[in-house]
Amino acid sequence: MLAIGAVAAVLGLIVLLVVVPDRAQFPDDVDRMRYYEGELALMLDAEALATMDLANVFVRDVPVTIDRSIQTLEVDGNKALVSDESVVLGPTGPILSSEDIYAIDRKTMEHIENFTEDDRVIDREGLVVGFPIGTDPEDYVGFNGGTLAPNTISFVGEEEHEGLSTYVFSAASGPDLIADPELLALFPSQLPKAAIEGLVPALGLSSEAVATLGEILPTLPDPVPLTYSYSYQTNYWVEPDSGVLVDYNKLESRAVAVKLGDQMVPVAEIMHLEYSQTADSVADAVGDATDARSELFWQGKVLPYALLAGGVLAVILGFILWWRTAAS
Repeated sequence: MLAIGAVAAVLGLIVLLVVVPDRAQFPDDVDRMRYYEGELALMLDAEALATMDLANVFVRDVPVTIDRSIQTLEVDGNKALVSDESVVLGPTGPILSSEDIYAIDRKTMEHIENFTEDDRVIDREGLVVGFPIGTDPEDYVGFNGGTLAPNTISFVGEEEHEGLSTYVFSAASGPDLIADPELLALFPSQLPKAAIEGLVPALGLSSEAVATLGEILPTLPDPVPLTYSYSYQTNYWVEPDSGVLVDYNKLESRAVAVKLGDQMVPVAEIMHLEYSQTADSVADAVGDATDARSELFWQGKVLPYALLAGGVLAVILGFILWWRTAAS
């Protein structure tokens, strides 16, 4: 009985100190899909612009869906290499796509220095693909991929959401200058003055904005160098025990500006996209959060403490039996 108790107590400690911490991190086999739906209210069509097809230079009010895939590619202890791939789909096919490769700490979910030979890893800072297991009700550091700069993910409060108790976070930024070369490649770096003048009717500018552009355009070189800004607003609903992102919505906006001396003069919005997670995808996330929370509860609390309690009781009973046997 003493031996059984000692073994049970040791097993309880192993589960508590070794197994549970090993499980409470980003899994080594993640292969997760999330789906979103929304509207591309506005987007500059680069091909139409190149041919000066001014009647079709903007795509407007297009319903879109977004397929997002997150996969664990490689692990090394508490480090993981993760792929985050998204495709924006319109009625006629793909509109935009992106694939980012991150190196993360599997416990904190923060980006770390590349530990692999994969040269696709993007240098980032803070949270990049989700929240940690055991998310705290506090602000986190995230990363703005458009401007290549860190940003704050603010804790907003607690909310019952889709049947789960969640923490709500929010992040917003902009307008800030776009620094990501992939985003900049979507739009022309310069335009002839004649092209800009021809575009003015299609931009939907106010009379004041048209007047301002008319005043500054003669002072600019020809072709006119263009710069672009990025703004966004994101809301997150996170199940804190598991760190699973239960729900998510986002607004993204890009605008064009011209440089006048050291000043950037905004001209017009050239892309506006709003989307949120689909009901089916939210249901899948709720299931993932429920399963993960249950596993963490049984493995992290019930099993180790049951083994410890059982081991202590067995040791006590063993001592009692030994004492009675010795006394007789």
